[in-house]
Amino acid sequence: MLKVLIIGAGSVGLGLSSFLLQSGCRITLVGREPTVNALAAYGLDRIGIFDDFYSPPKSFTVFSTLKAVPLEQFDFALVCVKSFDTETVGQQIKDSTFQKLSPVKFVLCQNGWGNAETFSQFVPQENIFNARIITGFNCPEKNKVDVTVHAQPLHLGSLYGGDLDTLMPLAQAFRDGGIPSVVTPGISKDLWAKMLYNCPLNALGALLDVSYGVLGENKNTRKIMEIIVNEVFSVMHAMGYGTHWNNSKSYLENFYGKLLPSTYDHESSMLQDLRAGKMTEIEAINGVIVLEGKKRNIFVPGNSMIRNLLKFLQGRSVK
Repeated sequence: MLKVLIIGAGSVGLGLSSFLLQSGCRITLVGREPTVNALAAYGLDRIGIFDDFYSPPKSFTVFSTLKAVPLEQFDFALVCVKSFDTETVGQQIKDSTFQKLSPVKFVLCQNGWGNAETFSQFVPQENIFNARIITGFNCPEKNKVDVTVHAQPLHLGSLYGGDLDTLMPLAQAFRDGGIPSVVTPGISKDLWAKMLYNCPLNALGALLDVSYGVLGENKNTRKIMEIIVNEVFSVMHAMGYGTHWNNSKSYLENFYGKLLPSTYDHESSMLQDLRAGKMTEIEAINGVIVLEGKKRNIFVPGNSMIRNLLKFLQGRSVK
């Protein structure tokens, strides 16, 4: 039985927890106090496009701080916090007691690019792994997660040449819990593929308050998205990375032909955050393209415009 610590009890953390609980893993969750109280009182409930699943309160453990997690040996710790909290959580992990029995394998289940680099300031690189998730989760209630879309299997891997065999039990646990999962040596290509998906859709969907499919139907929003995708390819290649498509043209064929239709009704995480008066992950997505483009004298007006507009709305909505 795998022992898994879930750091961050938002929609992604609860969604992944539900599949691991379904497979029989022993789960410890760390989240905000209102969520922890709801989970402790009512258990975890999953609805949506996968089979409905309910896990009663006594079937898992919850804490409101990492400091409260006891000295216990975990096989894996899934980091499911927003990208802007990566540094804070990394410092808390460094100061915590739970990882002192033996090295914990940390799997970053986050949006954007740069989380692993930030996290490596606090945890040895050989213990850092990444997950590529193209599954949509939403929390209609504190203890309930709704799986709204699932486009591709969960991919697990390492950006630092880590031992991929150590990830096999986790991938198997996800599969046993009902969600497809594979271990891959090409996780950097997967993460950049997700950047190519998120950069044109996430912020623009939030700015216009529409689903992803609507963006793909209009020639005006298509023009904007294609500018953004071209810029991402330029910056990605300048940084020395590649993805599953050699150029923007081949990617856009797949984008319009397969990716958008399979996520037509999905509303972006940034839109959900703005509605809730929360911070968005704009800096880890379009903001990365702006920052890395500036370092390399690459002009990225599309990503820059989207970032600035989203930051404006965020400044007005964050409570």
